[in-house]
Amino acid sequence: MAPLKGGGHRHHQVLIVGGGSGGITVASQLLRARPGLGVAILEPSSVHEYQSGWILAGAGLLPYEQTQRSEAAVIPTGVIWIHDSATTFEPQSNRVITAAGEVLSYDVLVVAMGLQLNWSHIKGLPEALGHHGIISTYSRAHLAATWETIRGFQGGEPPCSPIPPRRSSAAAPPRR
Repeated sequence: MAPLKGGGHRHHQVLIVGGGSGGITVASQLLRARPGLGVAILEPSSVHEYQSGWILAGAGLLPYEQTQRSEAAVIPTGVIWIHDSATTFEPQSNRVITAAGEVLSYDVLVVAMGLQLNWSHIKGLPEALGHHGIISTYSRAHLAATWETIRGFQGGEPPCSPIPPRRSSAAAPPRR
């Protein structure tokens, strides 16, 4: 599917902001339930990254390259892809303004923009990630360090153990 570029004003029955796994899934399910529904996805990236696959890539079970596909390949048939990003939400007017200045109006809006990592909210974390056993599969940049840390683990308790001090709370059930 070729993306549409900005300019002008368009109306959609359903506008989904975000073409990641959440937005793609919502679009697919809506069209399955109501074929012919006017659905558009507003997504700036040309590459779809399956972030859930990063857990497997970080564990060395899946090549990182297999967690990526072209965005066009994952947009469901019948969905309009608007290759741009949202800059302004105007919910009182049922409108979204894009970076290119296009006005997108809608009957229903779905916001599925994914998570935003704020490593800097934890003092010292940005500098420590990828070193001294501090790893994350939430960032493509840290997948190699994650795999190296897992591969080099010698056994025993990891330095930062998720075992809660009180093993009987509902939020942290006992480890078996």
